[in-house]
Amino acid sequence: MATRKHPLLGACATVLALSIGSAFAAELPPGTVISAENIDKVKNDTFEGHTIASLLTEKMEWRIRNNGWKLPLAKSQKVKLDPKWLKASEANAGKTKINAESCQIDGWSAGQPFPNIDMKDPQAAEKIVWNWHLGQLVGDVAIVPFYTQVLIDGQKGVHAEPIAEFTRYAMKGRLSGEATQGDGTQRGRQLLYFKAPSDMKGIGTFTIQYDSVKVNDVWAYVPAVRRVRRLSGGAWMDPVGSSDQLQDDLEIFNARPCWYKGYKLLGKRHVLAVMHSKYPLWNSKGDGFEKKYPVLENKPPYWNMNNNNFEPREVYVVEATTPSEHPYSKKILYIDTQFPRIHYGEAYNRKGEFWKFMEWHSFPGKAEDGFLDIRTAAGAIIDFQRNHATVSLIDTATWKTNPPGVKESDVSLQTLQGAGR
Repeated sequence: MATRKHPLLGACATVLALSIGSAFAAELPPGTVISAENIDKVKNDTFEGHTIASLLTEKMEWRIRNNGWKLPLAKSQKVKLDPKWLKASEANAGKTKINAESCQIDGWSAGQPFPNIDMKDPQAAEKIVWNWHLGQLVGDVAIVPFYTQVLIDGQKGVHAEPIAEFTRYAMKGRLSGEATQGDGTQRGRQLLYFKAPSDMKGIGTFTIQYDSVKVNDVWAYVPAVRRVRRLSGGAWMDPVGSSDQLQDDLEIFNARPCWYKGYKLLGKRHVLAVMHSKYPLWNSKGDGFEKKYPVLENKPPYWNMNNNNFEPREVYVVEATTPSEHPYSKKILYIDTQFPRIHYGEAYNRKGEFWKFMEWHSFPGKAEDGFLDIRTAAGAIIDFQRNHATVSLIDTATWKTNPPGVKESDVSLQTLQGAGR
């Protein structure tokens, strides 16, 4: 005859097990490296009061266990935010609203359109994404004269390193001088063109972004035939050259929020992310892999940015559902709660299967005019279905935010054509 266990004995056993686990849990010191070799040992340990398990998303843990990713722990630091941006953001409180019909934010002129997010608000997720789209701390003008898109085969390593220049020019939401330039229809302009290798030199795109439902106007220039071609309205969903990155993947999310079908706020949590990156992370004249790419680990799969500082950051977790013609079915975005910055993204194919992992490393900067901006040191788009990645590495020493004398006409189709000649 089977004997029954007294319910108090079961409860005591549970308490004892938890007590034993707590007794062996430890607060890990900065510099501890989370890896496949120690993850089971340290999962219940804490860092800044958070368990390591709670600081890792499902896909982050999967990468650590199966893909060689290593996360050195760093003490979290508060980011000082620009006073002009804070003032403009605070002025929007209670005055702005989403106009779904016009695909605009009524009442917005600059800063973060929704400075106070209520987690119970049915529009919370969409407001968080609009904050990212309109309220990024990137300055009125950002010029990156040199960055590389390192193309990496997960077995063979680096097989290409095209070098490009990128410029972003805000037409609305400006924090120096007039908030709006032009007739108010344009949100901003982007210019991207390649400088090397020789067979890619001069190839590039010029983009006009609108502050409306209207899709971007994008022109491509091919110097070999000296022709400009206007791309289709769906170009924002197209790949960037031969990389793993779509136009929509620039800094993880690069679409007008209304182009997506919808958003869902999955919650708020802490994750390990790089907000105070080491830099520079790319030395174009470096001798050998380690000196050229100091953030990368020189062994398969070669794309892991293991040599940086990962600190606890509080993030919103937002599920973004794509339009039916998009290559992805959805993206999961991990967006900083202190200011609009996306640390991680996950992309899923049309079958709902995990496809790509996106990882961005950031650091606080200071513009020529004193504006406190947030800059990118590196970013990775990893395509796990074809075992390939594109790692963008920035020549941070040449980065310029709000340089004097830059005009709207300096970011134009004519500029792109001139660069290609």
